[in-house]
Amino acid sequence: MKFINRTLSLGLACACLLTICQSANAYIDPGSGSYLLQILFAGLLGAAFMAKTAFGNFKSAIIRRFSPRKGEDSAAHVG
Repeated sequence: MKFINRTLSLGLACACLLTICQSANAYIDPGSGSYLLQILFAGLLGAAFMAKTAFGNFKSAIIRRFSPRKGEDSAAHVG
């Protein structure tokens, strides 16, 4: 719980500092910009892979749940 409170406080402080500043007079050099893009793409691809894996696990669980088991007659479950 302390970690969440500290993280929330730090995030709120950073948000306040970013909104208070009128102008930064700064730039993002090409190395930093490409690194930020790389982080963004890696995050998107990681999220897509995680979603694909979770969907596959969900799909296989549903198939296992509703498929007839070995040695059982599927007609016995109708009635």
